[in-house]
Order: sequence, then structure tokens, then C-alpha cells
Amino acid sequence: MLEIYCDSSFNEDSPSFIGCVILADSLEVHQSSTRVLPDPKSNLECEMAAIELGMRMARVFRRGDEPVVVYNDNTEAVKACLDDEAALFPVEFAPRESPYLSMADRLSKRFPQKLAEVADLCRKPVESFTPDILRDIGENRRAVLYLVRDAGRSTNTKSVYRLVVRTIDGVISDDLTFEARSGEVKNIKVARDVSENVNLITADLDGAYFLLTDETWGLRQKGGEAYSALPCAIPHRVICHEVDRSPENLWRRVQSLLHGESRQ
Repeated sequence: MLEIYCDSSFNEDSPSFIGCVILADSLEVHQSSTRVLPDPKSNLECEMAAIELGMRMARVFRRGDEPVVVYNDNTEAVKACLDDEAALFPVEFAPRESPYLSMADRLSKRFPQKLAEVADLCRKPVESFTPDILRDIGENRRAVLYLVRDAGRSTNTKSVYRLVVRTIDGVISDDLTFEARSGEVKNIKVARDVSENVNLITADLDGAYFLLTDETWGLRQKGGEAYSALPCAIPHRVICHEVDRSPENLWRRVQSLLHGESRQ
């Protein structure tokens, strides 16, 4: 059996897109995002285009005379297809909360993907947690900056990050938030926003460190370099631990080094 889940996201003043997920004998075989052309004039027209695309996809993926069902979550569009005797395949309603319709909905919001513009970001070598770096952070009370995803405020369509600035003495600030919408290259978008709003950070950033974590691993580049969330005009370094990239690991190592040296 071929099951085709198609959903659309209608945008009145910008391009609209269709997300499509196809299952053959309960096995997922296709995902796609497709722009609706010409631009639809209403949500119903957009959903009808999604169902029409599902029909065309069925003709491509159907094997022999196997049964086909096209699913959509718009009751008006589904009813129109049920009343259309010329419909190639049966169309059934599926709630948006259903797993594959939800996936199709997300696909309709993810397109288009663009190459991230990075020319304005500062690129630096990534340094490991050497004793000299740990000592500098601890003894000179250097500011360390890192981004934490705010799970409570993030949704399926946007990711919200808090910028944490702290020293060995504790957190200086964690109230600045930055967000990236679906379809944006999240790490690049947020890093650029931080860099452009660095004047909002009240801490002394001279000699600071930007910590790459699991949340910002997408800033890592080839050749042992990474894009930083701080502008190059501010003297700073980018650091990362290859195994445990959590901020807690960094502060444990700083404390351990300082306590170890104090006992000598």
C-alpha cells in the first residue's frame, strides 16, 4: 500500500510550500518540499495544490495496481476531492497531530534552504583545554561565553538560545536571548545576532573565550577552525573539548587545575 501525506503552508505575502512524506508498505521512502506555483490566493487553493501534488507523486511511486491513499488535514479540501469523481486516487483526512502529517507540515515550513552567509563572522582556530588556557580562565577571571538552547521557549518552528556569560566566580549574565526560525541555519544565524549585539553584553570581553558546545557545534569548520559569536575586533579565543563539550566540563577542569596547584 502507498500512503502519501501532503500538507501546505500558505503565505499571503511570500512563497507558499508543500511538504510531502510517502510510505510504501509502512516504510518511509520519500520526503520533499515543493514551492506552489503560481502563488495561491487562499489557504484552500494551497491545500488543493498539496493534494494534487500527492496525486502526481502516487503515479511516480505506485507499483503496479497497489492501493493508494493521499492524506491531508484540511477538511474542506478533502471534501472537495471526495466530491470529485475524476480524482485519480482516494483522499482521506488525517489530523495534523498524526506523525506523518506533522512531518509533512514541518517540511512545508523548512523550504527554502539557503547557503549561510558567513563572510561577516569572525573565524578563529579552535583551541583545546590546555593547562595554560584553564589557568588563564581561572586566575585572570576571564569571561567565557556560550549558548544554551531554551527548551521551554523553543518550538517546532523556532529555536531560542540564551547567551551565558560567566567567569570562575559565577554567571555574570544569562538574560540575552536569540532565536532562529525554521529554514534558517541556526548556529550561523544566532552567532551573527550575538556578534551584531555584542554592545548589550556588560561584561569585560577583552581576552574572553567563546566555548563551542553541542548546541553550537555547527560553527565548527574544516582545518581546526570555527566561526565565533564574537567579532574579531574583540580579542578573544575559541575553545572546545572534543569529547565532553558541556560548560560544566570546562568549569570542573578549571577548578581542578586551580585546586591542584594551590596544594603544591
